[in-house]
Amino acid sequence: MLLTADIGNTNIKFGIFDDKALIRTLTVSCDKAKTADEYGVELYSLIRVMGIHRDDFDGCIISSVVPLITERIDRAVRDILGVEPMIVGPGIKTGLNIRIDDPSTLGADLVVACVAANAIKKGPKIVISMGTATAWCVIDKNDSMIGVPIAPGVAVSLEALTKNTALLQSVAFKAPSSVIGKNTDKSIRAGIVWGTVCMIDGMIDKIEKELGEECAIIATGGLANTIIRYCDHEIEIKENLILEGLRLIYERNKK
Repeated sequence: MLLTADIGNTNIKFGIFDDKALIRTLTVSCDKAKTADEYGVELYSLIRVMGIHRDDFDGCIISSVVPLITERIDRAVRDILGVEPMIVGPGIKTGLNIRIDDPSTLGADLVVACVAANAIKKGPKIVISMGTATAWCVIDKNDSMIGVPIAPGVAVSLEALTKNTALLQSVAFKAPSSVIGKNTDKSIRAGIVWGTVCMIDGMIDKIEKELGEECAIIATGGLANTIIRYCDHEIEIKENLILEGLRLIYERNKK
């Protein structure tokens, strides 16, 4: 079995693969106050619930945008599973041609998402990652990643709005029936949800116009299910895209 771990700024998502089948996922908060031992307890609880023994694991692969947490998850995996994790970064073969000014600056999560997207569809694509940030990874007709506009994520935008305005309360991520809000709750939801929908649709239009061709569109991330269903474009949601990409990269690199 293979353990995959996607470490983001807000959450850590674990996935367990039995060969090519994803049999279980677990999401825990990414908390810099947690020790490696605490993460180890959470990981141990996951495999116990599944009835899996530590000796059942052949390997582990991690992608991370939080180096401090990477070290702790690395140690937790070594302690609990007794395997040495593979970490997506320099020296790891991904098979993705990255054509940006400095490929080393592209987040590991976005690299992995693009690898998975290329395995699903060939040709021009836009891979939308919706987490702490919203990113549109642009992949050309040769399956090369050529750029990525990035905007604040939905939750970050809402937090900034409500935190810095004394009279506005936090609200749920649910689109009101009308874009013209008539009370505080509906006004904020209309701006946050419908505003994000318009931004996503508008960015897709701009990207396709610049490329001069239509793209397949794939979305992933914790808020994709909440927002994407309201978009005008046909967008395929792949909730576990990064976990699948991690499996593919592990297969490419295992000895």
